[in-house]
Amino acid sequence: MDKTILDSLDNKIIRLLTENGRMPIGEMSKRLNVTAPTIRNRIKNLEKNGIFKVSGLIDPSKHGEMITALVAMSVRSNGQLDKILDKIAKLPNVVWAGVAAGRYDIIAEVVCVRGKDELYRFTTRTILKIANVVRSETFIILKSRHNWVCLPKGVEEI
Repeated sequence: MDKTILDSLDNKIIRLLTENGRMPIGEMSKRLNVTAPTIRNRIKNLEKNGIFKVSGLIDPSKHGEMITALVAMSVRSNGQLDKILDKIAKLPNVVWAGVAAGRYDIIAEVVCVRGKDELYRFTTRTILKIANVVRSETFIILKSRHNWVCLPKGVEEI
């Protein structure tokens, strides 16, 4: 996969949208002293190239029962680590998953909108359906700062 090099304008646009994903193009245009069509085209190209995505995020600490956790897993990969990573990333409740260096092979951020019972089901049933998971350890996030998360696919109501 080719890495895209971002120029100064791309970085400034991303910074503004990171601060406020609903910032009007006109306001960005004024703040960056660039035409609105240029801003629109840059955003369109960043999205098309998969570098940037505007998304709604939720603060889990403001929700009554929502739990966020990191689930670290040791897997028996047999040379298929990428396939196992893809399976785990597609599981319900998983926001993202990645291969890690260290004691565990894969770490996933998990969001459970129905609380600890949902997390229990995820750690005792859902990940165990993936036969390659040998051992897991769950780290519940008790308190955090700047922890805005995407809702996992499949979550309809919070």
